[in-house]
Amino acid sequence: MTDASALAPFRLDEGSESDPSHCLYFVEMDQVADVFEEHHAESNGHGWEGLAESLVHSHMPESIDKLHFGSEGDTFVVTSTDLKALTELAVILHSAFHNRELLSHYIQTADPRFLDR
Repeated sequence: MTDASALAPFRLDEGSESDPSHCLYFVEMDQVADVFEEHHAESNGHGWEGLAESLVHSHMPESIDKLHFGSEGDTFVVTSTDLKALTELAVILHSAFHNRELLSHYIQTADPRFLDR
């Protein structure tokens, strides 16, 4: 079981024996929206998804096929049956959310295939 407060404001819902799919989601984007906007990137669920996909490709390529993105305009969502991969992504995103310079760096260096700027 993952300590929910350790990843806040991201939430990681772990599956069960009958449903082994885990879900990482996030809705409280307003606090850092200006960082995305400063770099002409969407500051919503789609923007976070693009950033996350870029980070997966650059930081954890072994997990590309293990993560399934399904964000909406106001909600970032990624699911996986691989709790380790989902937790690794959560830690990366959590670090970026709480460090504006790191978030800015990630946005600036994001692969444009995933995050339009």
